[in-house]
Amino acid sequence: MSFKLISKSPRRGILTVRNRSVETPFFMPVATKATGKSITSDDYNKAGVKAIICNSLHLSMLPGSEVIRDNGGLHNFMNYNGVIFTDSGGFQASSKFFKEKVSKGLVFNNPYNTGTVRLTPEKAMKIQHDIGSDVAMVLDDMAPYGASYEESKKAMEKTHEWALQSLEAHKKLEEENPTGQLLFGIIQGNFYEDLRKESAKFITNLPFDGFAIGGLAIGETQEEMLKAIEWVKEYLPEDKPRYVMGVGKPEDISFLVKHGIDCFDSIYPTKNARHGTMLTKEGSLGIMKGKYKYDQNPVEEGCECHTCKNFSRAYIHHLTKVKDPSGFRMRSIHNIYYLINNVKK
Repeated sequence: MSFKLISKSPRRGILTVRNRSVETPFFMPVATKATGKSITSDDYNKAGVKAIICNSLHLSMLPGSEVIRDNGGLHNFMNYNGVIFTDSGGFQASSKFFKEKVSKGLVFNNPYNTGTVRLTPEKAMKIQHDIGSDVAMVLDDMAPYGASYEESKKAMEKTHEWALQSLEAHKKLEEENPTGQLLFGIIQGNFYEDLRKESAKFITNLPFDGFAIGGLAIGETQEEMLKAIEWVKEYLPEDKPRYVMGVGKPEDISFLVKHGIDCFDSIYPTKNARHGTMLTKEGSLGIMKGKYKYDQNPVEEGCECHTCKNFSRAYIHHLTKVKDPSGFRMRSIHNIYYLINNVKK
């Protein structure tokens, strides 16, 4: 792994892992099941997407980590050669298929059959190692927004315990089968200053390849989110990548880039696309509005994305009104293109 800091103000760098490079800061579209919704690897490539994040828990349930491993790993399986991050499954404790928390991990109902899945730090590492992502995340315990101090403290302590177990398990896997996969630690602590600082001190003193700030974009106000970042910023090493998980609003990203954060991920661009909202430098554009029915202009003048170079607002408006899946794809392509380029400014 190489993380080369090109400049400190503004913070710019290059993350290189397994002969794949991406310039920081960068935004990662969410490809939960080795694809975005209605988005293919070709779309990512054409849009200039250099890094994505997939969901290792979902992929372990379907098609199964052994299927992806036997197909040559995630890059070969989905025909994408950019940098691939995978999350561990900890965030899915907030999903509807989460069953319970146990002392050694998390238990989920399998949404694809009637079984259950028990996820431990060791299993999370094995899944991510088998599917061959470039960057794996430790299993963490995320307290929900509004959690009490005691609940947040217990979740933080469990995150620290699992971080140590994840490090040990990942080290053994890499010794048995060296792949060059990176492992990032995750800072928790909810929205309590002393817990956030305690977690930042603990996690950044461990030999991770990069550091993520988790438990954000879960219902808090922008002010609360920014405070959580400020509390931990001083503990983040300058020479390692800094990752804020789950943040995708352009205004939040712009602020965090100015405060030295290197990478982001979120469903924000595709979620907005699903509801007919297009992201532009002038703000959100609701393409379903009647005024766009006859508009022959692109969604955004000067945009070089596939959608804007080939189709008018009128056509995207039509596809949206008739609820054709191709409209969702066109809207998603534009929103993803906008975010990955906006993050560089």
